[in-house]
Amino acid sequence: MPTILFLTAYPEGDASCRYRIHPFAPYLENAGYECTIAPFATDKLFHSIKRRGGLAAKSIEMLRCAARRLALLPRVEDHDIVFIHRDAFPFFSPAIENLVLKRAKRSRRKTKVIFSFDDAIYAGHEDVSTLSHPRLYRWKHGRGYDEVMRSADHVIAGNRILADYARQLNAATTVIPTVVDCGKYQMRAIDVDSSRPITIGWMGSPTTAPYLRMIEPALQRIEKTHGAKVQFRFVGCPEYTPDLDRVTSVPFRLETEIQELQQFDIGLMPLPDTAWSRGKCAFKAIQYMASGVATVASPVGITPEVVHDGATGFLASTSQQWVAALDQLIVSASLRSRIAIEARRCIETNYSLQAWAPPLIALFDQLSGRAGILERETIAA
Repeated sequence: MPTILFLTAYPEGDASCRYRIHPFAPYLENAGYECTIAPFATDKLFHSIKRRGGLAAKSIEMLRCAARRLALLPRVEDHDIVFIHRDAFPFFSPAIENLVLKRAKRSRRKTKVIFSFDDAIYAGHEDVSTLSHPRLYRWKHGRGYDEVMRSADHVIAGNRILADYARQLNAATTVIPTVVDCGKYQMRAIDVDSSRPITIGWMGSPTTAPYLRMIEPALQRIEKTHGAKVQFRFVGCPEYTPDLDRVTSVPFRLETEIQELQQFDIGLMPLPDTAWSRGKCAFKAIQYMASGVATVASPVGITPEVVHDGATGFLASTSQQWVAALDQLIVSASLRSRIAIEARRCIETNYSLQAWAPPLIALFDQLSGRAGILERETIAA
């Protein structure tokens, strides 16, 4: 049985790992692979690094995790495929990634290495001041990954823009978008009760919450126009407290992620037009759309490829466009319903786990040499 070692920086609590790695593992196992997911960080470290302070305790846990990761390196040669998702080691990259590549190349099993990324890591985060440990992030992202991409047997990029960058370094690059399991993401019931307030919502993290400042004037205008007919709910950064009257801001909880999304009638995805943001995979919009939430988003990066203006959502650049899009959705329940239905259909076809698991399995079959074996077995049968 071919074996795959997934090296990730963080455990399943990290959204990128939760959606780009863990859901695919059962499909790969059903296809005949043995999968091992090995995060660098423990749950303890993952949750602690999101908070400021406690440097001594964090350093001790970081050292323990580093020792565990270094102890795992010799096992690279025992696997048929090693899949590095963004970082094998979350800081001071790409030193450990390069060690993985060297070990794989000298292995008797001819271990193949896949490098996967879903952010513009080559550009670096445009505003590290929003992060809990900005100095570490200055070392984390940059052009050092170029050599990793160049040396990998295959590169998986989260969208077309990232793939265009990767193909300058490695022609063996495939786009696998960040997807949702449509079995878990059920479409919310479309509520046409005109007496109930319309919930305008956002889900994200402290790193993306500052983007909401871009559209605060539009949200204030909407509240002034519609009054008690609208309410706002922000999930993922309780510190964000905009100047709105009817607003709730709560922390993100993994166990209620989908339920929170289904409380929204309209979902917000504002983005600045920067190199970092242009590399994003529009996943917030994908989550909204899968949940049957009408989406309004900035037309940055690949977002227009996901949100088709007027069909599966609305795109807005200026404050006036944000107000106009939100106003249309607030006053028309039928428009929200039509947008939601079309959006869900788009996700099922183009951004679902069910649609993308087979191509990913086919890629692993090709890299492991199973494609030829399976083809010969089919012909023999």
